Amino acid sequence: MSAKAPAKAGDLDSYYGPFTSEREKEALSVPLRLVAAWAENDGDKVAETFTEDGVMILPGDVYKKNREEIRAFMSAAYAGPFKGTGVTGRPVDVRFASDDVALLRTHGGILAPGKTEIDPELAVRSTWVLVKRDGEWKLAAYQNSPRGEGATLRW
Repeated sequence: MSAKAPAKAGDLDSYYGPFTSEREKEALSVPLRLVAAWAENDGDKVAETFTEDGVMILPGDVYKKNREEIRAFMSAAYAGPFKGTGVTGRPVDVRFASDDVALLRTHGGILAPGKTEIDPELAVRSTWVLVKRDGEWKLAAYQNSPRGEGATLRW
């Protein structure tokens, strides 16, 4: 998934990789929606991918526990350190805990302004907990941690 949501069927096929069932594709629409919202640097649209009581946990002791906190944090971030950034990633694991709960793992990261590749210090491994409510998949919890060259182990 690039900084912008894939526009062509071939791009989507590449994004989905081995996760080709309609159910998997439905769940994987959530990261695509978040990537599209991030590409616009739109805190409102990012927050709308979450449930009302959604949780977002990021490095740097960031813990936001509802849609309004997520909206405020992301809007401020887009006005400051995340201004002009994008995100990218690929699904590496899709599991269904039940008919209305999905667990996703992605590898990706933040794209610095003007970049098309992730700088090592901005690479992350993410966990997404999705719930299906009123026929739509929403993000109930999201957490990421550094990976690759940028990752450090702290005890």
